Amino acid sequence: MYYGLDVHKDFIQVCRLSLDGKQRQDFQIPATAEAIEAFARTLTREDQVALEVTFHTWAIHHLLAAHAGRVVPVNATEVRAIAWARVKTDKVDAHILAQLLRADFLPAVQMPSAETWALRQLVSQRRLILKQQTATKNTIHGLLDRRLQPLPSGWTPFAQKTRGWMRDLELPPTERFILHNALDLLEQIEVRVASVDEQLLRHARISEPARLLMTIPGIDVTVAIGLLAAIDDLRRFPTPQKLAAYFGLVPRVRQSADRCHHGGITKAGNSNGRSLAIGAAQILARSSSPLVTIYYRVRHKRGHNVAVTALARKLIHVVWHLLTTNQPYRYAPVPRTRTKLSRVTAERAKPESIPQTLEEVYAEAGLPALRPASTGERRAAANNRRARTRLTNAVAKSPKRRKIRTEGISRLTNS
Repeated sequence: MYYGLDVHKDFIQVCRLSLDGKQRQDFQIPATAEAIEAFARTLTREDQVALEVTFHTWAIHHLLAAHAGRVVPVNATEVRAIAWARVKTDKVDAHILAQLLRADFLPAVQMPSAETWALRQLVSQRRLILKQQTATKNTIHGLLDRRLQPLPSGWTPFAQKTRGWMRDLELPPTERFILHNALDLLEQIEVRVASVDEQLLRHARISEPARLLMTIPGIDVTVAIGLLAAIDDLRRFPTPQKLAAYFGLVPRVRQSADRCHHGGITKAGNSNGRSLAIGAAQILARSSSPLVTIYYRVRHKRGHNVAVTALARKLIHVVWHLLTTNQPYRYAPVPRTRTKLSRVTAERAKPESIPQTLEEVYAEAGLPALRPASTGERRAAANNRRARTRLTNAVAKSPKRRKIRTEGISRLTNS
């Protein structure tokens, strides 16, 4: 039998089709663990089930997969018969899913493993807490601005000294209460962020792929674990271009006959992984890595934001190559890389002397030894560094260029 499930928060609309598609039965079941488990026990290994991807698909898939022969999670937006239907009801959607499953014509979504699902939840939780932290800081900034209370010159916002100064300000009772309440909330949020970071750090200590990704400038423990959780099984992506497309970092293409239009990035796939990649690219753009050449080349023509996105796409390509070849990044800065890796190798025996070369740093972290670079790779890296210097000097010597060409130049060239 073929089953199509239109999943909602409170109930699930089920359409059951016979093998020849001529017999159909529609019914509803509550969207509870007990009801879904009871429905799953009626299935056999000869049955196949298709269901739309929602916020609780992983739990439903886990219950059904223990009894059904095949469970296919479906991206509903990719099923045009559902997304573009003129008559769209729960019964119609469930019937379409069952019919397409019978024809084996569904865009299936791969469900993550239990470990990957747990990591994705941790990364999402950290992202949510950071949003709350940003909102709390903005509340404090707004209150000080309304009272015309600028920070003392040279002070770091929200440092311990600055927080003590904020608590001692002479303010009206209501605003003083709001300020103290926001500062207390900020301290509690920071404790929560630290607890999530400790969970991620604990996983990175036993994950060699995470340590491999941390050798790339701009990628720390959080970003490395977040990217690995988003990727899950690298074998799904035979090329780095497909991995970049999964993160939604490739341009949108619309082609018909002799016309072809390239738009902005698709923003399809894993949004959390994409934001992590772009954040890492912001830091990578300030480094001396040969990868930064693409940032300066694009920024010279299209501006900072487009250049960072292009650098994030190149960063994902490098991530694919590192995980595929099981090799650390060759052009990482020694001091910064050793500092990052020391966080995940705290329990390892420390050498008597501080590592001075990249090979020694990787050996201390238990990473594979670097293979000799080919002649072409060395030549390409040297050309990238020369191009970066040339592009940087060209923009620095032309301060009257259009704003789009000089956006972000002061922040990056003065660092």
